Amino acid sequence: MKHIVAKQVAEEAGITEPQAELAVEAVIGYLKTRMPKETAEEVENLFLGANE
Repeated sequence: MKHIVAKQVAEEAGITEPQAELAVEAVIGYLKTRMPKETAEEVENLFLGANE
């Protein structure tokens, strides 16, 4: 899932995929600090593909 989101970010923002990967990782990191632990783990698992 993270790769799919990064590809979409790269296309829409006009940046490279490696830059988009870093941006997505930054957003995931930010969300993890703002959510309850259980929710943050679910979000991280979603982006890492654990729920696919």
